[in-house]
Order: sequence, then structure tokens, then C-alpha cells
Amino acid sequence: MDEAAEGERSILLVEDDAVLAETLERYLSAHRLSVTVVESEEDAARMLRSGLRPGLVILDINLPGATGWDLLRDGAYVESGSPPVVVTTATDVPQRRLREFAVAGYLPKPFPIPALMSAIDRLLPVAGGEA
Repeated sequence: MDEAAEGERSILLVEDDAVLAETLERYLSAHRLSVTVVESEEDAARMLRSGLRPGLVILDINLPGATGWDLLRDGAYVESGSPPVVVTTATDVPQRRLREFAVAGYLPKPFPIPALMSAIDRLLPVAGGEA
């Protein structure tokens, strides 16, 4: 699992499904995105506390231990600059809940990769206008 560099085109992927996490990491890396993958809220908070500053968080809600919502309540997330979040989950999430946490995107699982890439392109503009 690569540690994402600082900057706009970096992503923190919080996903406990190892196969999905590896697939997304490879796909996103192939598209010149820097990806840090963690499998729990606790690991994500630890990375943010240690100075990781992703441009985007792709956040599974149903995680072992604390939930994805807990990460959004964590001071480490706020201190990291509260980057935009795309929530991914296999369960329904009420719009009220998404608004409560100012979620930038919501992708119910299973989601098509082009939908994820569309959200990334919308939330992580390419520096200098390059593709």
C-alpha cells in the first residue's frame, strides 16, 4: 500500500474489503493518482494525525471497529483540512445523513468505476489543467 504524497491529486482510501481496496488502488494509481489505503477508521485517523493531507477521502462507512462516520467526527479529519469525502457503502444512507457530514459524493456499492472516476475528476481538479 503506497503512502499518498501531499497534494491535490492524492487520495486516502478507507476500505476494509481487501480485494476491492487492491483493485481500486491499482486502477487509481494507473491513472496517476497517489493513493494511501487503510482498512479501518482507526488507521485513517492515525494517518491523518501523522500528517497525511489527502485531496480526497474515499470512505467506506461499514468498517471493523469504528465506522466511517466516526472518522468524519474525529479531530484528525478536521485538522487535515476536512478534505472532500466520497462515501461508499453497501447499505442505504439517508440524504439527511450525507448533508449532516457535508459529504461531497455518495456511491452505493457495487458502483461502476466510471462513476468513481467522475467524482474524483469533479473533486480533484488536475493541476495546470492537464489530463
